[in-house]
Amino acid sequence: METAPGVVGLCDDVLVEILVRLPSKSVLRCRAVCKRWRRITTDGSFLAAHAAHAASCTREMIIRPGHVYDPSSLLAVETIRLSLDPRPRPIRFLCNRTHLMWCRVLYSLDGLLVLQPQPSRYIICNPMTRQSASLPPLAPQPCFTACACGFYLHGSSNEYRLLCHCLQGEAREHSYYILSTASTLPRRLGRAPTPADLPTSWVRYEVPVAHCGILHWFSLHPEATRTGKMLVFHTVSETFRLMSRPPERPGDATTSWSLFELDGELCVAAMQSETSLDIWVLQDYKAESWMLRHRVTMLGGSNAVTMTMVVSVGSGAILIGSRYCDVARLYNLKDKKTHKDVIFGPSLPTFLLFSESLVSHAFFDSPPHPDFESISFSPRRGGS
Repeated sequence: METAPGVVGLCDDVLVEILVRLPSKSVLRCRAVCKRWRRITTDGSFLAAHAAHAASCTREMIIRPGHVYDPSSLLAVETIRLSLDPRPRPIRFLCNRTHLMWCRVLYSLDGLLVLQPQPSRYIICNPMTRQSASLPPLAPQPCFTACACGFYLHGSSNEYRLLCHCLQGEAREHSYYILSTASTLPRRLGRAPTPADLPTSWVRYEVPVAHCGILHWFSLHPEATRTGKMLVFHTVSETFRLMSRPPERPGDATTSWSLFELDGELCVAAMQSETSLDIWVLQDYKAESWMLRHRVTMLGGSNAVTMTMVVSVGSGAILIGSRYCDVARLYNLKDKKTHKDVIFGPSLPTFLLFSESLVSHAFFDSPPHPDFESISFSPRRGGS
């Protein structure tokens, strides 16, 4: 029996194994080849497998403009690939911010970005599918002001949700609100703690680390000073609790701490100087037991590196740096040596990782809010 030659003669399973490894733009082009390829590349199981493969194989970090005076550069949301590969790393354009001075990229999850175009207003977009949607507004009602805390996928409902700490009413009562992609109105979750060491109206949260369906804030949250513990939010039950940090040793000279995930484990980097840090691993989650896994000593390079943040880039390597320094250090934990310094200039690292996805979401088809500001997915040239 004769079979068709080349790719045309491949069965669907083999074709999926090939196409799932392609970048999103190539997959979109493949949809125009024939009806069979379009059927395969638009199937939900294929899209999920493609997103999972992209997340496991590539590490892209969102970068933000540094001291750049080209308006088109200031508006662009871009990424740079992180790897041990010494070859040049091209910058990839994702989308444009809606406003030059204010709009910020807050979170990145499953190929989705959360942007804040105005105070208490939030937009979700997928740069690969060029879709965007607004979340329910919080201000001026029901809240006076709001601070985004974390973005997550609610497992049982399959809804993406944004957790916010809000001030409401004349008494400026602190409350938690949830904005959902499946609702047109914000939902009050309950009372929120009042910061013990900050003005009543000043609330801050670091970008949480998600691990096993739970969001973790290490030290930048309202109860940090009073308790000396991490804040934890279970994304299924939507409940909070406090959690122990790694032990502090007598005479500890740690200057900053960074929570991150490494090889499926929740870790904390305790940085003592520009050349040394300890990495603690949460050995027993229920018992909140931490174990010292790595003691890293790095020889200082020719570039000054400010160490406040750590992120895993795969293959046993971590990137160490700061959101306010254009140089970061790539360290290989397996070889126990510095691999290279990564120069981001004139941009700055955000330590937000991005992985592309073509998974479709129904909320992008919902009618937009009257004040919705659309996202541009085409690069602007010369500020025009």
